[in-house]
Amino acid sequence: MKYLLFFVYCLFLGLDCYFLYKGNYNLRIWSKPVLMVLLLLWFILQTSFAKKTVLSNSYMISFYTYSILLLSLLSDMCALWSDIFVWSVCRLLYIPIYECYLLLLIEVQRKAEAEKKIVFHVKKVFPTLFLMLLLAVAVLYKAVGFGTQFYHWCLYLHSFTICLMVPLTANMWGYQRLKKCRILFAISVFFIVVTNITFCFDELYYHRQHHLLDVFVALGNGAATVFMLFGVLRVLKDWRKLEY
Repeated sequence: MKYLLFFVYCLFLGLDCYFLYKGNYNLRIWSKPVLMVLLLLWFILQTSFAKKTVLSNSYMISFYTYSILLLSLLSDMCALWSDIFVWSVCRLLYIPIYECYLLLLIEVQRKAEAEKKIVFHVKKVFPTLFLMLLLAVAVLYKAVGFGTQFYHWCLYLHSFTICLMVPLTANMWGYQRLKKCRILFAISVFFIVVTNITFCFDELYYHRQHHLLDVFVALGNGAATVFMLFGVLRVLKDWRKLEY
């Protein structure tokens, strides 16, 4: 059943990509809302193995994970509406989604320390943060330019949140205990960065003229969420072995 749900998720993701490629956006009502529901059910089944002591000690990790999935589901539902206000809510929801991801990364690293506090490794954090800020400035300047309207400030906050995710993920390389899960989170955040750059140009520069870019964004979002869940599950499994 665990693998069946993930297989069904892949089928619906493929169907959603097909609708995007053909430009049949109205038909996505049969595919997009199902995706996060399947991942939610799959995550619930996958975590059924965990001991109560493990789950109680990782309560906030589970809370942030479920928050990301539920907010993503709400965002997907809003994205199906043609109303500009509802669609704007869909885009704004990505800010709290990524903020929850930030808190998830912090909580995983905090729990990896015996003192239950996060330790920042300067040589890993600051270079990646500097490079990400440069990349964000370049992408925003090329795609939309700089302005002071409301949607510009939303883009700035959205971009800055993503910029923080990368150095926080790089900071995991300072924790020996996270060596098995950090690559999974790194792949997830990589897909988030690439997908958002692609979406920025697709939506704001090309105005969704290229359906292949839509498909890439859908696949990137799906991959980012799946690898995030793989990372969380890896953490829980490792902590169960250690009877954390």
